[in-house]
Amino acid sequence: AKHLDDDKIPFSPPTYLDSHLPRNPMYPEGRTFTTQYFVQTPNKADSKKREYALFQSSIHPPHFKVLVEDEVWEVSKGRNNLFHSLLLLLFHLRNEEHGMLGPVNLGPTGLNMLWIIGS
Repeated sequence: AKHLDDDKIPFSPPTYLDSHLPRNPMYPEGRTFTTQYFVQTPNKADSKKREYALFQSSIHPPHFKVLVEDEVWEVSKGRNNLFHSLLLLLFHLRNEEHGMLGPVNLGPTGLNMLWIIGS
């Protein structure tokens, strides 16, 4: 059975990150993560604004992928797809971006999200 909130769940991580990233004057609506690091269909994967992003390739059912440079990293389908995509993005940020999401440290001195994937 489909729950009424199923359509809202995929937007929780981008909304959380929007609320914790510093405002960018280029995006006055205050949605820094959503406008810079989140691409949603019908936009294409190559429309991302940064060298990495979370890509929602399907709305119903929700399906996410990770975009890194010119590659699209496929993530297994299913109810854990968003969680696995976020973990993969965090893994990339920790290993290749020194734990930074733009100007924000995701480690203990910042949002402290990297503990999720360990050291």
